[in-house]
Amino acid sequence: MIDVDKFITRKNELLSNFINNEDVLHILLCFDDNYALPAGIDVISVIENNKKYQLHFHLFTHSISDENRKKLASINFNNVSITEYVINDHFQVDHKNTEQFPISACVRLIAPMILKHVTDRLLYIDSDTLCIKSLEFINETNLDSAIIAAVADVAYMQESQCVKYNIAFGSYFNSGVMLINIPLWCQENITSKTLQLLNSGKKYQFPDQDVLNIAIGERRVILENRFNNLLALSINGNEDAMVPDNTVIIHYITKNKPWHEPYRSKLYDYYLEKSPWKNAPLIPYNNKKTSSIRAYSRLMFKQKKYLAGIKHYLIYLKTKLKK
Repeated sequence: MIDVDKFITRKNELLSNFINNEDVLHILLCFDDNYALPAGIDVISVIENNKKYQLHFHLFTHSISDENRKKLASINFNNVSITEYVINDHFQVDHKNTEQFPISACVRLIAPMILKHVTDRLLYIDSDTLCIKSLEFINETNLDSAIIAAVADVAYMQESQCVKYNIAFGSYFNSGVMLINIPLWCQENITSKTLQLLNSGKKYQFPDQDVLNIAIGERRVILENRFNNLLALSINGNEDAMVPDNTVIIHYITKNKPWHEPYRSKLYDYYLEKSPWKNAPLIPYNNKKTSSIRAYSRLMFKQKKYLAGIKHYLIYLKTKLKK
């Protein structure tokens, strides 16, 4: 069995405010410094919409700054505990499977083993999600024979990935929100199976998500879309204000994120203003996506910041020519 403890440099108790350890909702986020801000805002959104529960956040971090750690530690609510697990460089994944995605995206594969003595039921959420309703489904979902419960990915993903990995059409799940049955996860050695796949020499298009779907097989429960509403943002579109009323979690799945200036949304800004990052500079755009750079350039012109508009239009042209 894989020794996962060697991947943890230290454990920081950032906040511990409740005594009763029963009936706690355990929530997992895994991120590096690039996603510390959205992860923190995600934590705030969960707290704001789940005040009747005790919440224990397990934050698995990789190379985050002292400034962001201080901001995380400044979150203080009576019903909340926050534990940080600092991931070291002993945790490695074949570089072919970390070219497009950060290694922190694969950390969720080891977390259930590290937390196996803490809880039986764990909700993993990507940092680019936002909770807007109660997470009561954590306790209400039947996981008796399932390793995870998750939402089916979008249609084009079903068409490409189900055939590729011999998965029943409609059941290839999005791993951005997963309710995990930790005892079954450990019993079926999901951590070892997924890491072996990632380090087998094969390149996966969606690394952690593909290997989870392969390793878990049919032992999954497919949840309603409202538990992981897969959403794309457009410039000034505020699409997250138009999700169905019963939506619990919004997942910003494209490279256009609501903390990028051209794609800011009123809903996201509401939680940003309640967070320790409310005065922090936001990332202007995704510097690997030409449409995002161009959108920022146009935004600068619209705001009559002409020098910035010209500068970023030249960056857009340079980036486009490199492709």
